[in-house]
Amino acid sequence: MTIQETLKKAKEKFNKAKIKNPHIDAEILLSGILKKEREFLLIHSEKKLTKLQSEKFNKLISRRIKGEPVAYLIGYKYFYGNKFAVNKDVLVPRPETEMFIQNVERITHNKKNNIIIDAGTGSGCIIISLAKSIKESSSGYPELDSYDFFGIDVSRKALKVAKKNAELNHVDEKIEFLHGDLLEPILKSKIQNLKYQIIITANLPYGWKEWKNNCSMDTIGLKFEPEIALYAEEKGLKLYRKLFQQIKILGAPCYALCEIDPRQSKLISKLIKKEFPRAKFEIKKDLAGFDRLVIIMIK
Repeated sequence: MTIQETLKKAKEKFNKAKIKNPHIDAEILLSGILKKEREFLLIHSEKKLTKLQSEKFNKLISRRIKGEPVAYLIGYKYFYGNKFAVNKDVLVPRPETEMFIQNVERITHNKKNNIIIDAGTGSGCIIISLAKSIKESSSGYPELDSYDFFGIDVSRKALKVAKKNAELNHVDEKIEFLHGDLLEPILKSKIQNLKYQIIITANLPYGWKEWKNNCSMDTIGLKFEPEIALYAEEKGLKLYRKLFQQIKILGAPCYALCEIDPRQSKLISKLIKKEFPRAKFEIKKDLAGFDRLVIIMIK
């Protein structure tokens, strides 16, 4: 079969299975098999696939229909224009998480001496994108040596993926990856240099386990992702409460940026007011118009 015929069949199967964006998924999977860019599929639509290529592609189609994320099937995902290796030890980076990068860039703009700490770093997509963005900026930022980047995770397997991604994106010498529970390694190292502005990013597990038993086709991929990176007690806010308590122990002025589920807006607002009565905070909406990113200014 030709590339065109193969894609047509795959799209029909995806449509029947109610997979969102069937044509995109089919093209990404086939380009992964062929190790070519998606443009190649259009230019060479009449090219015939080998038997082995067809067999590999059909296996991926079957796995995708069962809900397995495309990123796990091909082994990578693009985030903020950068390529990240992913496997089942880390979450698949989401587009809405790119809000972290844009807002940290705004906070650090033209300000020297920043410590940027990514708690629960996972694949490293946030801290790596920040280190790379600052490095590649042609103006508006101080020298890179006035920044310290830290990525922390309780999962050693996740840290292995993050370190690999730092190497792939050529910022491995700029980021220190630490094993531990949220800010624990920072607190133990007693990093408390008040001349530095501290920014903490945290895309922590904020799901509640009822999600597992009520998955639509849009969220069925959650069943393939690591539970440790998805779910938390206390309506999904247990780890954020723990993080806030650690920030109080840190005792330094800082910004804390936290991703949430839109349904948690009132709950996290209440939690912030309890833990940081004098702090200012705002909740920013994602491109779909949902509450997504909480920015806390702690003095």
